[in-house]
Parts: sequence; C-alpha cells; structure tokens
Amino acid sequence: MIRVSKFAWILTLSTSILVACNGGKGSAESNEETDQRTNQVDGAGSFDNLQDGASKMETMQANLKNIKKLTNEELKAFFPENLNGWPRSAYSGGNQAYGVDVASGNAVYEAPDDKELMLTLTDGAGETGAAVVSLMAMSLTMDSEKDSEYEMTKNEDVQGYRAATRETKPQQEGSVVDSDITFIYKERYLVKLEGDGFKLDELKDLVAKLNFAALK
Repeated sequence: MIRVSKFAWILTLSTSILVACNGGKGSAESNEETDQRTNQVDGAGSFDNLQDGASKMETMQANLKNIKKLTNEELKAFFPENLNGWPRSAYSGGNQAYGVDVASGNAVYEAPDDKELMLTLTDGAGETGAAVVSLMAMSLTMDSEKDSEYEMTKNEDVQGYRAATRETKPQQEGSVVDSDITFIYKERYLVKLEGDGFKLDELKDLVAKLNFAALK
C-alpha cells in the first residue's frame, strides 16, 4: 500500500542530488585504481555535468520564483477521476501539502491485480517551489546509475523527458516489484509516478497518458 509522508517529497529531492554526486565520486575512485588517465577524463566529465547542473539550477530558480502558483482548482485538474481506466481512490493537495509553501498534490489510482499507482505534482512557481524543482533539475543533469541486489536506479530519458528512475528486484519468488519515475515538465512542474506492483516499463508507458493539457 502506498503511503505519503508529510516531508517525503522534499527529502526525496535532497537525497537525489546526494546520490548523484556520491555515485560520480564512487566511479572516479574505481577508475583511479584501474587507470589514472580514465579517471581524469571521467572526473572532468562529472565536474562539467555538475557545473552545467548548477547553472541550470540558478537560471530555473530565477525564472520561477516570481511566477504565480497554481490555484487549488488548477492543481486538482491535473489528476483526472480516471487514469488509464483506473479510478482515483484518493486525492490531497494545496499550497502547503508538505508543510512548506509549495503548491503540490497527489492522487492514488487503483489498478487491477491489487496494484496501486500514486501520481504527485509539485509546482515550481514561487520562492520555495523554485528551489525544490531546480534542485531536482540539477540532480537530473548527472549521469547516475546504481545497481544492487535490491534495486536499480538510473537517470535516463523517458518519453522525451530526463528522468530519475528506480525499480526494485524480487527478493523471493512471487514477491512484489515496485518502481518510480521522477521528471520535470515545462521547466516548472515536478512529476512523480510511483507504482506498487508495477514494473518500470509499465510506468514508462503511463507517462504519455498523463493529463499535461491541464498544466499552463
């Protein structure tokens, strides 16, 4: 069952940038042990990505901080009563949904076979929203990939969007897989899909079915 913590979204954003930076550092250390020249090249590339990300973060913040946030009605319009034929079973949203002054909302959809899909939207408009969304934009500029016995995480292109993806691995026969995708739409809106019982490829297909027409 999907549950939303009050500050989960903000913490996820902070973790994303830390994971990306640490992932780059780990790669550099591994390359140094095997080939110093390769390490120097990879290190320079990571530094360039970080510089590009910092520049994008600064520009995005400047562009978004003075924009008027979505109203509650405009926010809720992004979450249809049915998505891909699945009914919306819960919705919450508003300008302080996460304890900070950010217009955000989330909805849960009930899919067949006891699957659940949670869709979250965060508006980057306003001082705080701009900081939240631009931080994620910086994280997405990094070439980050991690593979463990429990899950795979990666920054990759999904339906034309630069996205952070995650998919768990079954720990035993019959265990449930879950996955999530996070990306930025129109250099403003932070969108996250979380699927309980969904494989990553299933979530990728759902990105194209989201109600982007509701976002100005």
